[in-house]
Amino acid sequence: MKILFLLFKVNILILLLTSSIFSQTGRDTIQIIDVKSLMEPYLNKNPDTIAYMFVQQVAVFPDGRDALYSYVKTYLSKNLVQVVKNKTMILCMVTIEKNGCISEVEILAPNNYYLDLENGIKNALYSSPAWTSASQDGKKLRYKTILPFHFP
Repeated sequence: MKILFLLFKVNILILLLTSSIFSQTGRDTIQIIDVKSLMEPYLNKNPDTIAYMFVQQVAVFPDGRDALYSYVKTYLSKNLVQVVKNKTMILCMVTIEKNGCISEVEILAPNNYYLDLENGIKNALYSSPAWTSASQDGKKLRYKTILPFHFP
């Protein structure tokens, strides 16, 4: 939450500086912006529904990232008939909940030719064992990350 608030402050500062530079039309004017009204949607948001990408301790698959890739490839070899002949990479945006379960998997830049492969990766991630959850200042958080899968 602190990082989000800090990034918001930096964006407001940049906005104020650039708008004052470009809005001058030969006369000295001061533009007043109500920052509180801009921040209202962020301040009233339920922190349990926010998925963070930058945290002190990231979510980790049991035994690490290599074990994750091994798990997915084993899952795919058991449940998938399609063989990938060309080198390809599938990018997945994954949301990991506070309890370590995966709640959302989104394929970034989907390819209709590898639709079965993409669905297989989704199913493998959804059926994966619980992850060690992400945390910030000792508090468990929802975590969002991008995972690349390379084939063959």
